[in-house]
Amino acid sequence: MIATLGRSSLMRSLQSFELDDNCTLAERRTGGQLLFDRIPRLTHIRISLWHFDQCIHLLNQLGSQLHSFIVTIGSVSKHGPILSSKMRSIWCPNLKQMTMTIYQNCSNYEPCISLLQRLSNVEYLTLLLAIDEDSTTLNHFIDGFVLEKNILPYMSHLHQFSFHIRSMLKNASHITIDRIRQSFLRQQQPFDCVLDHFNNNSGQCQIYSLPFIGTRLDFVSNRFPLFDINKTFSNVTTLLLFDDVKPFESIFFEHVARALPRLKTLEIINQLEQREKTTTMKTNINFAHLAVLILYDIHIDYAKQFLCQMDLSSLIELAINKDILLTIVAQNHPQARDNCSRVETLLTSKPLDESIDPIQNFFPLA
Repeated sequence: MIATLGRSSLMRSLQSFELDDNCTLAERRTGGQLLFDRIPRLTHIRISLWHFDQCIHLLNQLGSQLHSFIVTIGSVSKHGPILSSKMRSIWCPNLKQMTMTIYQNCSNYEPCISLLQRLSNVEYLTLLLAIDEDSTTLNHFIDGFVLEKNILPYMSHLHQFSFHIRSMLKNASHITIDRIRQSFLRQQQPFDCVLDHFNNNSGQCQIYSLPFIGTRLDFVSNRFPLFDINKTFSNVTTLLLFDDVKPFESIFFEHVARALPRLKTLEIINQLEQREKTTTMKTNINFAHLAVLILYDIHIDYAKQFLCQMDLSSLIELAINKDILLTIVAQNHPQARDNCSRVETLLTSKPLDESIDPIQNFFPLA
């Protein structure tokens, strides 16, 4: 489609090009190049790409003419000499605004740093990054010292720096949150941070500028400061809850519903049984906009609470552990039947071949 548009007179006169964030542009089959070479007036792009090298190819094509570049990248891998050479040839003299989003755990963040160091004229920078625990180059959390050493000195024209960076480490050493805070003392801008350690020996650090600019939070535990009077995270629409230290109790979900009124996608990862089970037939917890619920790796208590005790009027997609789903269906709870009656997409951890009839009755639209 891009190739066809690229040959049209409309695209040749285009100054701004935006694709929906949920629409990821595929690679061109010949050499991985992207087809923007016939758009000489293009100065603004908002786009989602599968791979980091596509971003490098695109900036090689259009870097000299871009003023604004907003990119979401699916994966980052180690870059070889060819890609390194292409990165060194990037020249973006007019690029003033840059936003880079990598929410899928990035196993090698150094190419991102190398790219940012090439963009010396950027005045407004936004980074939304997730750095993976499998990184061979990362042996400490990303903090203010890392930003001050690897990014800020290379952007002398920077006026505004907004960020949310989550770094995860396997076998993470226990450090204090004060140490993370102290790393930002020289950067005179509002920020906050969260430090967490889990029973699986992994740890994570989330640092973010204020006001919070992201719409997604991952690996949020009971210890995450979701609930504050400033409604810091009120614009979050996607949330992944994870805790292997403590179960998520009903009161926790009440707080989540109030703190995140725009929540649309929720994934829960917690195998721990709730200690404070609610005995009411229906709770007053209201997730008015929740459309996607992911319950693959959970204790059954969470499925019962959401499907049997909440009114999920907007739910259209459910991903769930097969055995837990069969238990819910067998119990035939009226609230669960009502919630599942509107689900259009049903995904399960294992095939449902032998149980298809009762499932179809429970999910008439799926």
